[in-house]
Amino acid sequence: MQASQPDYVQYYVVNEELVMSKGKTAAQVAHAATMITLHVLLNEPDKHESFQSWLNAGQKKIVLRAAPQELHRLTERGFLSIRDAGHTEIPAGSLTVVVLPPMEKEAAQEFVSGFKLL
Repeated sequence: MQASQPDYVQYYVVNEELVMSKGKTAAQVAHAATMITLHVLLNEPDKHESFQSWLNAGQKKIVLRAAPQELHRLTERGFLSIRDAGHTEIPAGSLTVVVLPPMEKEAAQEFVSGFKLL
């Protein structure tokens, strides 16, 4: 019997207190996707195998929302964050998104449990 493959997923956590249009939110999540990909590929060779497994399995992504204090808690745990430049809808420096690298869904629950879908 073949062992089941890990369920790799990537989580994006959006700041629920910011008023952003759908397009602005999508752009902020896209910034996060770009930054985490570059970060993992350039700085974290120990995560390349799980990253490749995630790519091969369809790149599952889940976008959640949480209060700013929860986003700050995630950044304190070492996860990458996106801050806005302030050119359009929200003030410069606003924390918009925190992104987790692709990881096993079960392991990610330690960080995202209780957050709601965006």
